[in-house]
Amino acid sequence: MRKYQFIERLAQQANITSEEATKVNDIIEAHSLIGKKSKEAATEEISSALNVDIARADEISNTAYDIIGSAMLDKIKHPFGSRE
Repeated sequence: MRKYQFIERLAQQANITSEEATKVNDIIEAHSLIGKKSKEAATEEISSALNVDIARADEISNTAYDIIGSAMLDKIKHPFGSRE
């Protein structure tokens, strides 16, 4: 999955603007995908960057991590191209 595809999907699924999705992408890129403390730090940064409460930031970060996880799983299942 390309970065712009991730940003578009995140904006659509999390119900945020493309600019906000770009900010979330930058924050997630700056943190590790593995680890509770890393996810908490990313959630706190999302909360402050988007001026939303922690619960909403957690929803947005969960959506982002779900998109990343499904893209990784698709890549494992179909290593030489998309399933289309």
